[in-house]
Amino acid sequence: MLSLLFLAYAVIHIGIWIWGWKLWSETGRPVSLLLVLVGGTLLFYDNLRIGMGRFIGEGDLLYALSTPAFAWHWSMLPLLVIAAGSVTRQADLGWARSRFAMGAFCLVAVALSIHDIPKIFSMQLYPACLADTLRYTTAVSEFQVCPGGTVIAQTAGAEAALVAIITNIIVLGVGIALWIRRRWPWMAGGAGVMFICAGAFAGSPWSLPIANFGEICITLGLILTCAHFARLAQGPRKSPAQAMRQAA
Repeated sequence: MLSLLFLAYAVIHIGIWIWGWKLWSETGRPVSLLLVLVGGTLLFYDNLRIGMGRFIGEGDLLYALSTPAFAWHWSMLPLLVIAAGSVTRQADLGWARSRFAMGAFCLVAVALSIHDIPKIFSMQLYPACLADTLRYTTAVSEFQVCPGGTVIAQTAGAEAALVAIITNIIVLGVGIALWIRRRWPWMAGGAGVMFICAGAFAGSPWSLPIANFGEICITLGLILTCAHFARLAQGPRKSPAQAMRQAA
């Protein structure tokens, strides 16, 4: 059942998130990883509310449970842009050393937030069904109309997902730079899978579960990358004996 897949996604996201906080503590609490973890706080919840929708049923309760997922996504997703900029500095990429470069990442994130945050105050959600799942969403495609429902297409798909697309491209671009300059492929790999899942399957009836799989991949890639370069910035670990000799 598709509902079980989304519930599995929720469990995976909780595990990744807890593991990410452990890495954050172990690698000197890097800002880049903090931004990724804060931005991804409700990824488990988004999958959970889809997986639980059929058990809750259509109505005010499921609607109310759905609104935090969209509000968090529209307000927190641009944090990944700043996280990507922070990683470029951790990795000591030459072009990222200037304040202008980091400022550009922050300005882009602010612009993306300005684009999406107003949606929170005009949010309208509609029931959508796919296989055995039931959820509330902003638009309903012909593949996801519930019995007795209708197609709701408020905006073109690309425009509605503009912030997610731009964020994905920026993370992918930084990931490719790290792959070329630092031989580290995981950020590019995760963002690349996300880009394919969200783009190549956009017109598919199964675009939602495929795209949510991509979210797992891009989140893993970002966490691994932030932790890796934070650990490198700390330098080689010293044994207790070495630390004592140095202190003496």
